[in-house]
Amino acid sequence: MYQKGLFSLRFFYHSLIRVFSLLLLGSSMAWADLPTVEGPKSSTDKTFYGQISGYLNDGIVLGGLILSAVAMLAVGNAIIATFAEVRDGKATWAKFGMLCVVGVILIVVVIWLASKAATVLL
Repeated sequence: MYQKGLFSLRFFYHSLIRVFSLLLLGSSMAWADLPTVEGPKSSTDKTFYGQISGYLNDGIVLGGLILSAVAMLAVGNAIIATFAEVRDGKATWAKFGMLCVVGVILIVVVIWLASKAATVLL
């Protein structure tokens, strides 16, 4: 009984391997019509060093965009926290308004610096 169950399990395992290998080998034609991978947009030449340099520049630009998003979230969080303090009577509306103005200026400056860095790098 044990050998019969082991034989059927082994047969199932081998047939499963055959099916998956047939699927993998049969799907190689599907890869034939895929487009080639584009290099980075900031790359000046097609050498390996040029592509690595382009990817590094694109990564720095992406880092600037992430920094802009973090600045927006930090300013929004501070404004919401200050609004809650104003509602509880722990802060004044002047502090809330000042924080809104400074926060908007901070976001504009961070986005402006990130866009200047992107034009310099690219």
